[in-house]
Amino acid sequence: MGPKFRRFTTTVAVSAALHGPGAVFAEPEAGNLGAGIDSGNQIAAGVWASMDGSTVTYEALFFEPYQSVTAADMLRWVPGGAALLPQQRRGGNEPVKRGFGSGGDQILINGKRISGKSNDIASAIQRIQADTVSRIEVIRGTSAGLDVRSEGTLINIVLAEEISGGSGAWQLHSGFYGDSAEYDGLVSYSDTAGRVNYLVSAQFGPYNRGESQDQVESLYSADDGELFERRDIDRPELREEIILNVSGSTEFNSGDLLNLNARINDGKREEIESSIVTEVGNPDTSLLDNSSVRDGLEWEVGGDLENRIGTNGILTTRAIFTSKDEVESQSVSLTSTVPGNVPSQSLVLSDSLATEAIVRTGYSWPLTTSQNLELGLEGAVNTLEKDVQLFEVLPDGTLDPVEVFNSDSDVEENRYEFFSTHFWQMREAIALESALNFEYSKIEQLGADVDNARSFTYIKPRFDLRWDLDDSNQLRSSVERTVSQLNFEDFVARFNNDDDQLNAGNPNLEPEKAWEWKFTYERRLANDNGVLEGQVFFNQIEDHIDRVAATDVISAAGNIGDAELYGVNLKASWRLAPVGLEGAVIDTEYRYQDSETTDPFTGLKRPMKWKPEHRYVVKFRHDVTDWKLNYTVDVEWFGKRYRSEISYRDFSDSLNPRVHVSAQYRLTDSLLLWANARYVFDEHHQRIRERYSGNIADGIPLRTEVRDQYRRSTFIVGLRGQF
Repeated sequence: MGPKFRRFTTTVAVSAALHGPGAVFAEPEAGNLGAGIDSGNQIAAGVWASMDGSTVTYEALFFEPYQSVTAADMLRWVPGGAALLPQQRRGGNEPVKRGFGSGGDQILINGKRISGKSNDIASAIQRIQADTVSRIEVIRGTSAGLDVRSEGTLINIVLAEEISGGSGAWQLHSGFYGDSAEYDGLVSYSDTAGRVNYLVSAQFGPYNRGESQDQVESLYSADDGELFERRDIDRPELREEIILNVSGSTEFNSGDLLNLNARINDGKREEIESSIVTEVGNPDTSLLDNSSVRDGLEWEVGGDLENRIGTNGILTTRAIFTSKDEVESQSVSLTSTVPGNVPSQSLVLSDSLATEAIVRTGYSWPLTTSQNLELGLEGAVNTLEKDVQLFEVLPDGTLDPVEVFNSDSDVEENRYEFFSTHFWQMREAIALESALNFEYSKIEQLGADVDNARSFTYIKPRFDLRWDLDDSNQLRSSVERTVSQLNFEDFVARFNNDDDQLNAGNPNLEPEKAWEWKFTYERRLANDNGVLEGQVFFNQIEDHIDRVAATDVISAAGNIGDAELYGVNLKASWRLAPVGLEGAVIDTEYRYQDSETTDPFTGLKRPMKWKPEHRYVVKFRHDVTDWKLNYTVDVEWFGKRYRSEISYRDFSDSLNPRVHVSAQYRLTDSLLLWANARYVFDEHHQRIRERYSGNIADGIPLRTEVRDQYRRSTFIVGLRGQF
């Protein structure tokens, strides 16, 4: 399967990260998205608020004193913008919503989401050059005509209507990951050709090529609590990727808009784990070498077409196709003291191809001056072809195949959804958005050991109320019925290289369903000096997905019943000029949450897995314009997390924060020197694992494993330029 798809490396990448600079995506009266600043009030130099206070606009001149190179740099100067910057790594075990749906990123480009998956807003805003941005709009709450349903504040990046003579940027970095130096680079160019606006970029890297971990694992006897084995583990990881992006947009004479996006990524990831094993009382040590090599080719093509019908009607069609072809080889070495459920010397080969095709079309028109209605359909096809092979490596080096149940399967889901959305400006200060979606889906799995088909229907209502108390204070509340997107990898057997064991697949897995309630208060400080936000949330979850028993010793992903998740989320963003620190802004976030579900192995109540009770985030940026210098400090700290498996129970904690520091110095008007230090304090994470003999439900303790994990500091330096 895998090798033949490598031939697609010659495929032309047709577009990927932006939408048309000159487009008008919503009428001014619909939330003032894209509205002119003449109808608003100036609240600071280059900053305007709409008459109803729902939109704050930052003109390009506002950002001129700062060392902004990309749109991502500019967002750090918008109050609350740093908190919305997409993270490269998902956290908290959050379920993924299905298809384009009604949710999405809270950062838009010209009023639109990007029609992409891996080609997403996180990569796009790093490629958009600051001098192509006309303005940035901060939209509080929901509005008719938006292509995304807000979970709070939306940020809309509006690009210049015309790029005079084209504009380009380049980056060249060298990263020091442990003992070696690696290089990566990026070049992008945007221009206008007639009616077509386009951006092309090529990247070799990626930036932040990898990381190195040191681990110390201590094993204690369950009988007397004495240490009987120690493992010193070195675990470097390195990635290589070549990424091409192209995007284009055009506006026809009729006013119709067309945007196309594409991306291709040819990548490789290599991880080598070396363990020195010392048994107490034995002067000899043993060496274990585990390795994992993964080759993958990902590509996607997406876009949207907007047709204006009549005076006010808009027909929007969005489509995307993605393909991810991946081959992985894993070499495993185990000892008798910590056996897995695979041979002590094993080779695991995996070959998979995953695709997704989505088409969504909707027609939106105003019913009255205060009401808008959208009706539409969405169809999606998701597939996975996967083959897993397990071999025992015999002493003479030959491979002896080991039979694995449900290791070769094709999975396909066909999904159809009718959606309707009604926007009602009930009063000048109160807006209500209501939605009702009906979904039908069918999942089929066919393999050597499995032949299964199931169908599902869901009704998904949503209500979102916004109340502007005044220009500075806003209340928001929402309730929504959600259905998660299944990970088809959970349907087929796969090797878990963190635990060195084979996990079973579950052909009967169902999506999670939930009622999600949110209540939010937001206050914008005077003179655009910052924003404060507090939110209370409560999720009632059905068919929660966690680990269940597949056999007496093997687990699989499965639905374990109901769960609850609730807590508070506090955010604040301040400009520090009023306290004497000119050119500085700080963003903070604190999240407290608690959860409860029933453990499928013991029947006892426990927290949901990987849901930390506390999370702290601080993002600080300071521009010293007289010195042509700026620097940032980003801090993140998680509290305790919990996980339960068929034969063990984990308690994890971050013992010191994750700290990244960067600095940028402008050598000339078009050349900058840049440096970044990651994991400045060698982030320390500790995991305590209580392992049991056989199934945890039998209650027979076997040992306690304490793992201390340190991420080594990495340093990246480079140059950034414009042309």
